[in-house]
Amino acid sequence: MSEAGAQAAGPDAERLLDAGRVRAYHGPSLVLFLGISTAGSLAHRTFPGWSRLFCPGAVMRGVDLPDGASPAEFRELVAAMTANPRVLGAVVTSHKLRLFRACQDLLDYAEPLVALTQEIADVDTRDGVRAFARDPQSLDIILDGIGSRPVLCIGAGGSAIALMLAMRLDIAGTLAAQRPVLRTGQAARGQLTIAGRDQESLDNIRAVQDRCGIPRDAVGLLLAPDQDAAARHVGSAPPRTVIINATGLGKIEPGSPLPDRAAFPPKAVAWDFNYRGPLTFLDQARHAGVATEDGWDYFVAGWSAALAAITGLELTPELLSRAAESARAARPGRHNGGRR
Repeated sequence: MSEAGAQAAGPDAERLLDAGRVRAYHGPSLVLFLGISTAGSLAHRTFPGWSRLFCPGAVMRGVDLPDGASPAEFRELVAAMTANPRVLGAVVTSHKLRLFRACQDLLDYAEPLVALTQEIADVDTRDGVRAFARDPQSLDIILDGIGSRPVLCIGAGGSAIALMLAMRLDIAGTLAAQRPVLRTGQAARGQLTIAGRDQESLDNIRAVQDRCGIPRDAVGLLLAPDQDAAARHVGSAPPRTVIINATGLGKIEPGSPLPDRAAFPPKAVAWDFNYRGPLTFLDQARHAGVATEDGWDYFVAGWSAALAAITGLELTPELLSRAAESARAARPGRHNGGRR
């Protein structure tokens, strides 16, 4: 039995499917939520409101695959989705790179952000297999709040790549032109530095940067193999820097990328891309007297961008505002020391 099948026998059975159950599904229109451990996500509570905005009458179910899932498991899932006309598509929160590598030959259409990132974050299977990578769009929507502040992102995975594209590409122009369009002039955003735990992750970011035609000097890449190294980079960042935790620590795994009592630059803002879990990074920042922001707005914008891509809607500011209002009641009641 797959991990999803084993979990489906437990109390979260109504929230989880596996490929076989996707293929055999009979019911309302279905949006899948592909990840590693999806049953605990607040998306299950927010989706009914979002469904009314993006895909009236649809329901959502999770599909959990482990970190070590084989390419055959991803291909089996995509085949099950395309075989069942009740399936609208899937929002992918983990496995984006693995899904692309396993299924790129199955795609009937891939928007330019898929080729640039070599990730799949959203799949529409209503008419063939259409792939999208709208994480940069979701960050582009909310980045206006930080203005021209310098940004130091701790973590060099998919979220860091999305951040780089949102800061250095004109996302709307890129989607319209079907090729990378750089931000220039008044549209340019502030200094960006990304700190990764290993050279391989930094090399992957550089490869994406080169595919996009982003100048080498437009993004700083730093090695931070441990907490102390990350703390040194944070401590030497310029005043007013937005320090981002994009590692998953504090949600997927306990802890923080920084040691306790790490020094932040003057007038910094600490932004955790996570919105649930202990959020230790933000506790450390508040202890240091630093303004904080959690990942709730990113969560709402990310799902809104994904659902809009799957259902063919334009993600307008009005639609995003309505999605945020719909989700407001489900937001965890955490204190924020300040907002961007």
